[in-house]
Amino acid sequence: MEFNEELEQFTFEYNGLIFAWDEEPEEGYREQVKAISEKYGRHLNSIIRFMAPDITKVFGSFSPDEIKEKLGRPVIDCDNGQVNYFEQSFDNTHIFTFEFLDDEFEHLQYFSIDG
Repeated sequence: MEFNEELEQFTFEYNGLIFAWDEEPEEGYREQVKAISEKYGRHLNSIIRFMAPDITKVFGSFSPDEIKEKLGRPVIDCDNGQVNYFEQSFDNTHIFTFEFLDDEFEHLQYFSIDG
C-alpha cells in the first residue's frame, strides 16, 4: 500500500490491477482486492464487449484481444465503483472509464472516453 501522488489516492497493485482509495483502507482490504481481481478477470470478456462499440466508433475496428492489450492496466477505484484506463494505447490523450454497480462486474454503465 502506498500513496500515489499522481492519482492523489492510496494504491495497491495486485495481479496486474491497481486498486485505489481516497482514504487508507481498513484491515481486510487484501481480501476485497483478491475477490475483485478474480471477478474482473472472469468478466473481462464481457467488459470488452461493453466498451467495444464506443472504442470502434472513435478509434476503428479492433479484435477483443487487441482491445485487451491496448487498454493497459486498469485502476479500480474501490470508493466510487469506477474502472479507469489511464495507460491505454489507442492514443495518448484519452482516459477510458466505466462504472460497475457491484463487485461482480455484471452491471456496467456509463462508459466514457474523456480527453
